[in-house]
Amino acid sequence: MTTFSKKQHYAAPASTVWDLIGDFYSVEAWMPGVAGTVPDTDRQTRTLTMHDGGRLVERLLDEGKWFHHYRFDDPGPIPVADFTALIAVVEDGPDQSTIEWTASFGPVPGVPADEAAAAVGGFYQACLDRITALLGT
Repeated sequence: MTTFSKKQHYAAPASTVWDLIGDFYSVEAWMPGVAGTVPDTDRQTRTLTMHDGGRLVERLLDEGKWFHHYRFDDPGPIPVADFTALIAVVEDGPDQSTIEWTASFGPVPGVPADEAAAAVGGFYQACLDRITALLGT
């Protein structure tokens, strides 16, 4: 299994950051490349449709005040298997916070682990940068 983490600091309160990213079923507002999300609240899944037509299904495993723990039921075009992730907003002070995003997965057969990690890590960084732009910090 490969595990990695991305962190990004924001000059914004944790509650403001969570207001932007905290709805598990509405990630298209801050995830680049996501054209839409179809929620299934009964199954606690979201099906993401990407701008290129790719799809992936994510299942919410656990959630708290400022975190989501989820897994990919169907990773679609992403070259990973047994993927779980935790995205959390940590309060660093009255007007400061950090997003901590950790993932654990194995690559699909034929894909080196470093390539799978680079694909996921690049996407995560694009998301964190988009959040920075949306927050204006």
